[in-house]
Amino acid sequence: MTIGQGNLLGTLRDRYSDPLLTVLTVLLVFEMFVVAPLQASGIEIFQALGVFAALAMLSGVLILSGSPIALLALFAAISMNVLVIVLRLRGTPTAFDLPLVAAAWLILSITLGAVVGRAVFASGAINYHRIVGAVLLYLLIALAFVALFVFVGVLVPKAFSGLVLEDNASFTSSAIYFSFVTLTTVGYGDIVPVHPIARSLCNLEAICGQLYPATLLARIVTLEVGSRG
Repeated sequence: MTIGQGNLLGTLRDRYSDPLLTVLTVLLVFEMFVVAPLQASGIEIFQALGVFAALAMLSGVLILSGSPIALLALFAAISMNVLVIVLRLRGTPTAFDLPLVAAAWLILSITLGAVVGRAVFASGAINYHRIVGAVLLYLLIALAFVALFVFVGVLVPKAFSGLVLEDNASFTSSAIYFSFVTLTTVGYGDIVPVHPIARSLCNLEAICGQLYPATLLARIVTLEVGSRG
């Protein structure tokens, strides 16, 4: 990256850092709650829209963080997802497709979480965009556990009752649904963890879902009081 490019990114970051938190949140919501269920309904064109949304997120993270490591990590995650999509379209799926997608989701959630968390919880006054960014962090917790659930399902067959581990869009939608049901401790009971490792992960996600709002509220109040002092 040249000095001129660094100065340009710095200028964009200073101007658009907070609005980008809202943009990234909208893009992830689109991926998880629009693209995934519509793919599960058999509308394949939304795979392409999902890729475009992921590329837009990549651009946003580049501006928000300016970190080449974060950029490379997200580029690797998107590339892994694109590779799986291409293999599916060619009709040559492999046994590594699901673990590859899960690894991509985990990389995405950790990298994006680190970048967004740094912006949300930085010192300064709290505004609308930073609150939306905090919501994005909550969504990323669920996404990370989706990836972990997939890993457990691959390694331990029938670890979940009611969740069939298949390489298709329907499974993706069901895994996202189950993760949010667990994170919010709703527990409808249609999907149940059976294996001890699966149950342990569900317990951990439920704890995160309960502690995060309280921790977030405390941090936001602290930042707001500090900015006024």
